[in-house]
Amino acid sequence: MIPLVVLDLDGTVIGASGQVASKVWEAAEHAQEAGVKIAVCTGRPGLGVALRVARRLGPNVPHVFQSGAHLTYPDGETLMASSLREEAALKLVQHARALGLVLELYTPNNLYVERRTALSEAHATIIGVGALVRDLAEVAKTEPVIRAQWVLTLEQEPQAMALRVPDVHVSRAPSPAQPGTLFVSFTRRGTSKGSAVAALCKHLRVPVEKVMAVGDSAGDLPMLELVGYPLVVANAEPPLLERFPSIGDVEHGGVMEALAMAVEGPSAVPRASVG
Repeated sequence: MIPLVVLDLDGTVIGASGQVASKVWEAAEHAQEAGVKIAVCTGRPGLGVALRVARRLGPNVPHVFQSGAHLTYPDGETLMASSLREEAALKLVQHARALGLVLELYTPNNLYVERRTALSEAHATIIGVGALVRDLAEVAKTEPVIRAQWVLTLEQEPQAMALRVPDVHVSRAPSPAQPGTLFVSFTRRGTSKGSAVAALCKHLRVPVEKVMAVGDSAGDLPMLELVGYPLVVANAEPPLLERFPSIGDVEHGGVMEALAMAVEGPSAVPRASVG
């Protein structure tokens, strides 16, 4: 048995429907009964849909939210929260205003936008979190912003990414539930899914080399490179498919294969090729 499985959500567990398939829940319950701990590691906040999924997958396990900036139990007990520097958040706010782009600022308990747009409202609906409209510069100055995120059309990406922001870690991911939209997250430098999974493993006293992680996008790379048993779904970005063993795609419940492997044990898991 593999003692801990860490799962990305969008594109890995959650597909175009925006929901977790019933057969995936069944596989997760079987793995739990066998003694496998399951933790979520997602770019989403620890609110709404992500919190409900995390609570069901691992009610007594800490989960990683906000692309690694927030490590918390489902009941709200926070183990780690890392905030962006005010200067970095303000630069992003100014750039968003100048170009008319959608920027989201996240604190541990809230999602803020400066105005509601079709893109921002569609995203808020998918993640099940109501966005609060507020002056984002004021939020950056008065609250702990643990993550900022561009919500972009593919055509807007070059404009948004022309800005160079100091002291941040950048991760980029699409979502099958919102086709044609790109999500680019900013967390404090040194804060990623990898750093958070390392902290999770330390807290649970599980060596990282005994952990399985499953992902689909470049934002998952830090955790995939960290663990002993990295896997990607068949719909993962091509560079990840070239590096890591793959399972079925998200729309066919590919993560069920990973959970079955975890129950069977390390010998069932294909290993990443060296180099």
